[in-house]
Amino acid sequence: MKKKVKVITDPEVIKLMLEDTRRQILRLLRSREMTISQLSEILGKTPQTVYHHIEKLKEAGLVEVKRTEMKGNLVEKYYGRTADVFYINLYLGDEELRYLAKSKLKTKLEIFKILGYKFDEEELLNLMDKITEKEHSYTTRISKELEEKEEALKEFSNEDIIHAVDWLTMAELGRDGEALELLRKLGEILKKE
Repeated sequence: MKKKVKVITDPEVIKLMLEDTRRQILRLLRSREMTISQLSEILGKTPQTVYHHIEKLKEAGLVEVKRTEMKGNLVEKYYGRTADVFYINLYLGDEELRYLAKSKLKTKLEIFKILGYKFDEEELLNLMDKITEKEHSYTTRISKELEEKEEALKEFSNEDIIHAVDWLTMAELGRDGEALELLRKLGEILKKE
């Protein structure tokens, strides 16, 4: 049975999920169950390549065979995700994931510049990194709570669950004095001149 929420804390599984083809497979399987050949056609990859990625995702507990159908003499396996929503935390102490988290923030700096904001890049990047780390830690904890309340959540949409996590995370940040100070400093640094 597919879970509503699954928290991924293993850095190796997170890295596996972030590989481009696997990320695309997980995105495609969000809406419906699919076969290797269906995924292969959509992704423009060989069935062998897709099968390899599916096997990695299966080993990590992210996808599973949902059903099988006979097509002539062949058995077609339909794969699906093991959860509607996967929460990952890039701030788990693994250097490679920390680097990835910081590099994702760097792209935001370019957008800020285009919009006319002036700032010290290194100072802003470090501040955003600290804020994001706090945000991720609260989101992970809240997601684990939701994961434990699986049965009570079955009537709610994935979108509602994601938004609830966002609001609860903001509430936690609002009660965190250090986070509030970081956000105040963000407001001072990130402004148009």
